[in-house]
Amino acid sequence: MQKLPIGIQSIEKILIKNTYIYVDKTPIAQQLIQGDAPHYFLSRPRRFGKSLFLNTLAEILQGNKELFKNCAIYHADYDWEPYPVLAFDFSNLDTTTNQDLKAGLTATIDQLAHDHGMTVQGPSASFKLQSLVKALAKERQVVILVDEYDWPIINNLNNPTTLQQNRESLKSFFSTLKSLDHYLKLTFTTGVSRFSKVSLFSGLNNLKDLTMHPAYSAITGYTEDELIHAFDQHIQALAQGRDMIQKQVLDEAKHWYNGYRFTRQDTYVYNPFSVLNYLDEKQPKSYCYATGTPSFLVEKLKQYPADNIPLEEMKLTESDLLDTSEVEEMDVKALMFQTGYLTLEDYDALGGLYALAFPNQEVREAFVTSLAKTFVPHVASLAQVCYQALQDLTLDPFFKTITGAISEFPYWLFSKEPDAQDRAQETSPRERTYHMILLSLLKGMGFSVAAEVANNRGRIDLLLQTPKLTYVVEVKLDRSPQEALEQIHAQAYYQPYLEKGKPVVLLGLNFSSKARNVTGWLGEVLDPEGVTLRYLSPA
Repeated sequence: MQKLPIGIQSIEKILIKNTYIYVDKTPIAQQLIQGDAPHYFLSRPRRFGKSLFLNTLAEILQGNKELFKNCAIYHADYDWEPYPVLAFDFSNLDTTTNQDLKAGLTATIDQLAHDHGMTVQGPSASFKLQSLVKALAKERQVVILVDEYDWPIINNLNNPTTLQQNRESLKSFFSTLKSLDHYLKLTFTTGVSRFSKVSLFSGLNNLKDLTMHPAYSAITGYTEDELIHAFDQHIQALAQGRDMIQKQVLDEAKHWYNGYRFTRQDTYVYNPFSVLNYLDEKQPKSYCYATGTPSFLVEKLKQYPADNIPLEEMKLTESDLLDTSEVEEMDVKALMFQTGYLTLEDYDALGGLYALAFPNQEVREAFVTSLAKTFVPHVASLAQVCYQALQDLTLDPFFKTITGAISEFPYWLFSKEPDAQDRAQETSPRERTYHMILLSLLKGMGFSVAAEVANNRGRIDLLLQTPKLTYVVEVKLDRSPQEALEQIHAQAYYQPYLEKGKPVVLLGLNFSSKARNVTGWLGEVLDPEGVTLRYLSPA
């Protein structure tokens, strides 16, 4: 079985001994290289395969044909003419101060010159870059690849002075590229955000932005077909290890890591970093967002107007989603799209508007958990009351504490009343937001709790374990706790947990979109044989 290419950004390492699985993106690379535009830009969230794609371009454009003998481009109509390639990765540079950035950029140019058997002299990085490109272009036009161009800005959002200085340095760098247009075969720049006041977007002639281009919807990430065909053996191994069938594994992977849509074309892709780790560890959890939501995004959300529409009901134009002119005035909606916390859910061709939503379980859970830490910072102090209530099956104090904590979440997080389409779904995106709010509080209190737990009977909303009891929780929105309890029975969600030797508590609860909180609950306690011991209800 070939290895999973977790965290590998070198196409040579993946392909050289055929040791690792490679999802073949060379047809897209060829399409891009042979296209009409000489300059390209791509925005994608971090850990989404941008660096590997740039490295793939570098090896192709350097004419390393034999490296790709098992790829589509090897047998395609491509001439393999070699070009000198200069690759810059701004995320690898120290950007703590502007002096650090300038020194790192200068050192990178010196190293690139050395790699091409040259030395360059000059008073600045821009001067040295001009000298190097012009020298290399005496033989052939030059290719320049720039990865994570915006890192010197994003990494200094809390340091305005350094941010402004770094932005000026980026302006100088891309202005230099504009002056070298005649010597360049191709440039390709990646980043998370599109800062239009950096000269990249005003300087380079004929810059083509591929971010929302339908032909490049799967340039990074894995489609469903790519996942199934490339990782079939790993999917089968996961299924066998957890006593599941392939469809259950694919449903679970899709629920947790798919859902990213970047163009009006109806193409959805998986987060590659997360789904690779899922196949490796064989358990669904947050991988890409394990360290939580970036602090700069949380700070932006604190400033969000209370009367604005909920996050999952936004409709924006393409320019709203892509353009970020002033760093200091970044729109939170565009920022959440660019960082991968929201994705395209639908496109209204008549109005030219895109509807946004959370892409999947991983993102929703990570985002809401971060908000709980921000808006309910004392959540850990609530643990003792809730723990004792759950252990003693006296749930009124538990729900009193929970409803109080939920009331501290910001108004804009909660969705409006569900429409007919939502009610037709077993679990709508709006309902899942309420799941995640409850989950984030329970996790913040230190409980052993999991959400959307899949088994051969369906998917449990919340599974909570205490030393004496197992809680199987079903959540409804604008329905009834009785309906939630009936679903637990109908699907027999509790069955696998009767074997644990301790009572199982079935708990149905209802959220109200008007009250934006829990408005009702009912429970039932089963012994390890599945016999009802008692019923639970509010006092």
